[in-house]
Formats: sequence, structure tokens, C-alpha cells
Amino acid sequence: MQGFSELFHDLDGMTKTGDRIDRMIAYFKSADPEDTGWASWFLAGNRIKGAVRTGDLRQWASVQSGWPLWLIEESYERVGDLAETLSLLIVGNSEAKPLSLAEVVEQMLLPLVSADGMEKADRVRQAWEHLRPMDLLPFHKLLTGGFRVGVSKGNLCKALAEVGGVQPAVIAQRMSGEWDPRTRPFSKIIGEPFNQDSTCLPFPFCLASPLQVEPAEIGQADQWWAEWKWDGIRCQLLNSEQGGMIWTRGDESAGESFPELLDLCPHLPSGTILDGEILAWGAEGLRSFSRLQKRLGRKAPGPSLLKKEPVRFMAYDLLRLGGEDLRALPFAKRRKKLEELIRAFPDGFPVELSLRVEGKSWEDLTRMREESRDRGVEGLMLKRLDSVYSSGRVKGDWYKWKVDPFVADMVVVGAQMGHGKRSNLYSDYTLAVLDAHGELVTVAKAYSGLSDEELKEVDRFVRKNITGKFGPVRSVKPEIVFEVAFEGARASGRHKSGVALRFPRIQSWRKDKTPAEVDTLDNLLGYARMGEAKRGDGPRMDDAGNLLLF
Repeated sequence: MQGFSELFHDLDGMTKTGDRIDRMIAYFKSADPEDTGWASWFLAGNRIKGAVRTGDLRQWASVQSGWPLWLIEESYERVGDLAETLSLLIVGNSEAKPLSLAEVVEQMLLPLVSADGMEKADRVRQAWEHLRPMDLLPFHKLLTGGFRVGVSKGNLCKALAEVGGVQPAVIAQRMSGEWDPRTRPFSKIIGEPFNQDSTCLPFPFCLASPLQVEPAEIGQADQWWAEWKWDGIRCQLLNSEQGGMIWTRGDESAGESFPELLDLCPHLPSGTILDGEILAWGAEGLRSFSRLQKRLGRKAPGPSLLKKEPVRFMAYDLLRLGGEDLRALPFAKRRKKLEELIRAFPDGFPVELSLRVEGKSWEDLTRMREESRDRGVEGLMLKRLDSVYSSGRVKGDWYKWKVDPFVADMVVVGAQMGHGKRSNLYSDYTLAVLDAHGELVTVAKAYSGLSDEELKEVDRFVRKNITGKFGPVRSVKPEIVFEVAFEGARASGRHKSGVALRFPRIQSWRKDKTPAEVDTLDNLLGYARMGEAKRGDGPRMDDAGNLLLF
């Protein structure tokens, strides 16, 4: 554990990307292979799920430290990070025998997942008594699942690529899928190539950059493929010797939640990978993302749910066909192969080919983009016809050309301490609008969009104008008005206001407005009703790739 703890503390204190990469290279070259497997697994963003509940952890810490629970709760609120709070309260054992990272993970952390309440408490207390002080913070980070030290997955791949003498894209591909360091050791990540078909591994996703210039600045319109930007779950559909698999961009297997899509896999040649999007799709056509959420996390959806909330796979790209890697081919050639593959599917399967949005000029495509909200989509995707399928976000190949977000003026009625660098500031805000009776009703929470100076100014206001306390949340005198941007709204029975906003964030501080001038709840409910027009029967798409919703 010593080497990993030193790595953690060093990375946590570094500010330059190059220094972090060099430090990781030094660690992976010298550390024990069993430790490097787990270290790379955690640095890649993986975490042990279901080990402990944070409430139980705070209670055990109270017993172990002798401090009352209320003081631990107040300390946690002030520090903003549970792992750091525990590491300040728990002493550790400076005389303890050094343990390897693999021993800590496999003997202390993993057994917690299957242990009952009392056994969990005993195991955590034993860990505290057998760990040295410098090991406590990284241990608590791993225990609580908040292991973040400023290392992106891309930079980790660069470091491992340097150690193994392979390309970073190869490392990224090997680290995808259901990866367990015990079954796929570190030597497999950085070593000789292995049979991708037998392991059913997805590829790293190619991502789009936001289009932040006029479209004419990126070239002629006929050099680009335009298609609708769908609002669903980005994923890869794979078929291999092991069977079918659905792998999401969030690095999760989703096949159990969408069994009807796995039925597509036997119709794909072994060693084939499709890139696409899972959409909520009924007899009337495209449905809202909120309908899709009803299927997420369901390990075995019953016949009733499958019938009530059907889905469809919208195919974008063909990455691998019959074991042949197609990512280096131009998009136009991959697209032609994809069309041939999809058209060979039997009728009635829940799969659709994302068609091209035709436009002879950027003016034509601009007009089409303005229709996005009426069509239930987020805008347009632009893909250069000669672009390869890259790993990650490569500017200049793919762009997302989204419609402008909705905006509304809202007043701050509550605030909460942030986390990390913002743990000493009230930086998370509860926002409200006016209902039909002129009363304030909360509709959203937001924690991004302000500069550091603005955050400090709001923090000073909050501290002087607290009117109540509800756990970590402080009620605030309603005076500060923000312009809030959001991607969409939907009616929701789970929210007191009756409406849920998607991706709300602060766009600007409206110092020119008073609380009496904020938007109304009827306004937001109107946004939620925009996509509820009656839809007719008939074909869902025309020959130009335009979705026929109404």
C-alpha cells in the first residue's frame, strides 16, 4: 500500500498534467504487478460498489474516535469530503506491518460487499487498526468510491502506453468492458495483443466537440454528413464468440435492461460492433428520455414493462465487422457497410438506421436544425465524410450542433456547501419560480456557471441572510436572481412543482432583476408540454431522414 499511497498523495498535490503522467509511469514501472492492476483499475474511474453506507461509516467513526456523532456530522459538512473527514479523525497505526494494495483491496475492501452489518463494522474497525496514517486517506477514498486525483482516463492510457510500448488507443480498448484485475491482469493491459472476439470488448467511443464557430468555418456542407442528435443512451452493440453484449458510454453493461436488443446479436457476424443510441420508441415513434429512464437499472424487466416501454437501437456507425477493425476507414465507407448490414436484418426488429439529414448548403441545414425541438431531438450531428473513428474527442472530425437551451430567471431560496475546492463555500443553490398565486416554488438545483469571484460574493450574501436550516441546506432570503439554462423540461409527479428540468446550470447573474420578476411555473410547464402534441400513424421517417412525429 505504501507505493500506492505515495502515488496518491503525489498526484493529489500536482497541478501539471505532464508531471502526473511522469509520476504514473515511474509507479507502474516499479510497483508489483498485482498492485499495478488494481491501481490502474481505480485510476481509470472504477470503484467498488456496495461496500458500506456512508451513514454507517460516520457512526463507526464516532465510536472509533470517541467524538460525538453530531461533531462528526458538522466536521463532514465543513470539510465537504467524507474520506478526508475520516482521515482527520481516525488515528491509524504507525507500527502496523506494511500491506500491499492488492492485500488491502482483496482482504479488506472486497469482502465488505457481501458482509452483513455487524461484520462490516468489525472489518472496517480492523482495517483502521492495521493501516498506517499515510494509508488512511487513499483507503477511505477507495472505500467511499470518491477516488479522484485529477487523472483523466486518457492520461492514464498515455502513461500505460509508455510503460507497455503500445499505442494509447490500444490501452483504452483493453481497459474497456467488464474489466476485473483478477481475471484480466495488468500484463494483459500493457502486454501482447489478445483475441478481442473471445473477450467481447467494446472500443473506446468517438466523441463529438461542440460547434462553437459558424458552420461555414469548418468547410463546405457537402464535406459533412449531418444526422439528428438523438436523446438516448449512447452504446455499442457487440456480438462475439461469447454472445451478445450492450456496453454504454458510462462503461456499464446494459444488456439485462434491454433484452430485446440482445436478440439482434445473433443476426450479426461474430466479431461485429455497432455504435448507436438506445431510444424510447413506441408505436407512435420517438418518446421522451424520461420514458427510457424507466428501463434503466432493471436487471430483468418483465413482459408488462417491455410492452409498455419499448425501445429501439438507432445505428450510427460500424466499427468492426466479422472480426475486421473498420475504424481506420473513412466514415463514408463505414457508413456504406453499415447500411448493407442493417438492411439485411429481418423485418420487425427494433433497429433503425440513422439517416442523413439532406441539405445542399449550411443555410439548408440551419433551417433543419431549427426544427429540432418539434422533432424531439437535440440538434444535428456533423461528421466529416473522410473522418476515421477516433478514441475520445478529436476536434475537427465530429461536431454536435445543438439547439440553444431554454432559459428562465430563477431566484435562490436555498444554499449548501460544495465539495472539494468549494467545500468552504455555499456553492450549490436551490432555485425557485413563481406559481399561479405568486408564491415561490422550488424547481431546480444548480452548482455551476459562476466565476470564483461571483461564488465568493454569493457566499457572503448567503452567510448574512440565512433564514432556516434543513440538514446541510440553508434557507436564504430570496433576493439573488440567476438566469438558468436547461436542455428540456418534463412533467413529473415526483417533484412538488410538477416539473423536472434537464441539466440546469447558471448562465448569468441577473443583478438587474428582482425576485418579483422571475419566471413563472406556468412557463416551465409550457416547455414540458411542447412535445406532447397528438401524433398520427404512418411512417416515422421520410426519404431525407426526417423524423415524422406529428
